[in-house]
Amino acid sequence: MSKKISLFFIFLLIPPLWGSQQLIVVISPELNSTSGILQRYENEGYWYKVGEVIPVILGRRGLGYSSLRQPQKNEGDGRSPAGVFDIGSTFGYTRETNSSMPYFHADETLICVDDINDPFYNKMTLLNPSNPPKSFETMRRNDDLYRYGAVIEYNRRAEKGRGSCIFFHLNRPTYTPTSGCTAMDEKPLLELLQWLDPDKNPRLLQIPASDCREYQKEFEGIECK
Repeated sequence: MSKKISLFFIFLLIPPLWGSQQLIVVISPELNSTSGILQRYENEGYWYKVGEVIPVILGRRGLGYSSLRQPQKNEGDGRSPAGVFDIGSTFGYTRETNSSMPYFHADETLICVDDINDPFYNKMTLLNPSNPPKSFETMRRNDDLYRYGAVIEYNRRAEKGRGSCIFFHLNRPTYTPTSGCTAMDEKPLLELLQWLDPDKNPRLLQIPASDCREYQKEFEGIECK
């Protein structure tokens, strides 16, 4: 088999960015901004808008890149990840959900591990009280921020120290920045969760406005306002 044909088959095995039919675009005014706007899109050969633009709250230090560029996103840095990410699943406090996505019932035993040395780093699991991780986040929070949410598949390979437990979740009443997630009000979050379709391979594009023109080449139809 020729090198050219071999590369072609390798390419077929890699899911292209344009393989998605649902795209959530979050754009912040600047890299270090703690807020931005969110617009949903669907694809029919080009990306077209779905629903209204909504405001979102980002990490307390803005955005950090997932790879190659600085500043990079790291554990505990207070930055939300910048790049393109799958939306893997949803979660909430009720046992049932209206979303068609895979769903985690966030009861008192569900945790997300943020201990960089734990084998379950950046994964949800059930708490073992006799052998708990050294550091973890309880998914059923007292402040109800995780009453509804979705998992942003950042650092899927669980690269040590690159960041963990990144979600869409509810805003605080004070609209203060997050620790690295992307937050919004209840009504648009519920609309987002109900809109997500696992068969359409939903993804998040989260970037500062200065990067948007480059991504317009890959996602024809998205707006950079």
